[in-house]
Amino acid sequence: MPTKKIYTNTIAQIAGKIITALISIFLIKVLTSYLDVAGYGLYSKIYNYLSIFAVIADLGLYTITVRELTRYQDDRAMIAKISGNILSLRTLSGILIILLSLSIAPLLTGYNSFTALIGIAIVSLFTLVGLINSSLMSYLQATLHTEFSLVANTCGKLLTFGMILMFSMLLFPRSTTPDTTVFTVVMLAGLAGNIVMMGLTWWYASKWQKVVFAWDSEYIRHILRISLPYGLALFLGVIFFKVDIILLSVLEPADIADTSIALYALPMKIVEVGMMYGTIFLNSLLPVLTTAIEKKDNEKVAKLTHHAFMLLFAGGITASGFLALFAPWVITLISTPEFASETVMGYGSVDALRIVGWIFLVYFVSSLYTYILIARGQQKRMMYINAGIAILNIVGNIIFIPIYSFIGSAWVTLATQILLLILTYIAVQRK
Repeated sequence: MPTKKIYTNTIAQIAGKIITALISIFLIKVLTSYLDVAGYGLYSKIYNYLSIFAVIADLGLYTITVRELTRYQDDRAMIAKISGNILSLRTLSGILIILLSLSIAPLLTGYNSFTALIGIAIVSLFTLVGLINSSLMSYLQATLHTEFSLVANTCGKLLTFGMILMFSMLLFPRSTTPDTTVFTVVMLAGLAGNIVMMGLTWWYASKWQKVVFAWDSEYIRHILRISLPYGLALFLGVIFFKVDIILLSVLEPADIADTSIALYALPMKIVEVGMMYGTIFLNSLLPVLTTAIEKKDNEKVAKLTHHAFMLLFAGGITASGFLALFAPWVITLISTPEFASETVMGYGSVDALRIVGWIFLVYFVSSLYTYILIARGQQKRMMYINAGIAILNIVGNIIFIPIYSFIGSAWVTLATQILLLILTYIAVQRK
């Protein structure tokens, strides 16, 4: 699989992500106008809540499956076996996660209102559809046929954007529609877009490989033994990146909790969208890097990792510097005057963005070290690293949220990301 194909594949995906990111910017603008500040906080809180369960349901299978499929890229029967089993396993785990998320939500402060539970039910289905879609994408990723993701992602996002625009301007205007109805139709629009994206990905994947559900208990046990350590590491990583929203909901006074979450979630959404570009590149790099490591081609490994580091570092420093300098303009661009001027304890979204914007630089580089460990088959190391980071993050948020609100969360998130970078670098050096 030539190195040139990595960059071609990555460029195709990045082009798609640029288009969907632009749509997302307009979507955030519409959402912050259609929902009030607290409503956007609830919207962000629910997606954040379900994203934790999505990682549990993933079981670490996406990245590990890409690596496994790479090893059998010339064996059509083995590719069919792996793809079918992964599709079945992730679908089953997705269904179980829907039940788990709906069972826990009524017990959590801030998640047990009628409106919140409706949103959680809808986004649970969104998560299941997303798991099926990413199962198909793992096959396309391993064979470097992800160029169609540009079409699938764009169509899904456009449908969501178009539906919300239609709801807000024509069918369910905010001035005459109950808040619960407004919130529900926004969530349904997101689900509809995800279904369209999954359907298009399924159609395209079937052109290269027949899409079937399969179940081989022996293989399922084999792949789970490999993936679960990394899945646990991913879960712990998401905990330290997502738990702050949950803790804000629990630790902040009820009358300001959703507002605090909204002011924090907006800059974090910007960061999360941008972080995907590094992940796209690294997912394209992984098959080639894995092959080079297994062949003990040290020269190629060094060349690949050097080029990846330079690209990720340049992208990270550019993005972080831009957000630090132009945070007020960015927040005003993608939200509303009401949102941009809103503060809690004297802090607003601009203050949070100037802090969490530096996560770009730190995350891009630390992710490279993480993928090197995965390519080596050393993903267990990430489990221990992320466990320690998650504990520190939770403790830090519990200490600083009552004092500094969401700005405390912003500083804790950045600090733990820096520590993660240091620890993953050390892990890579200890071959």
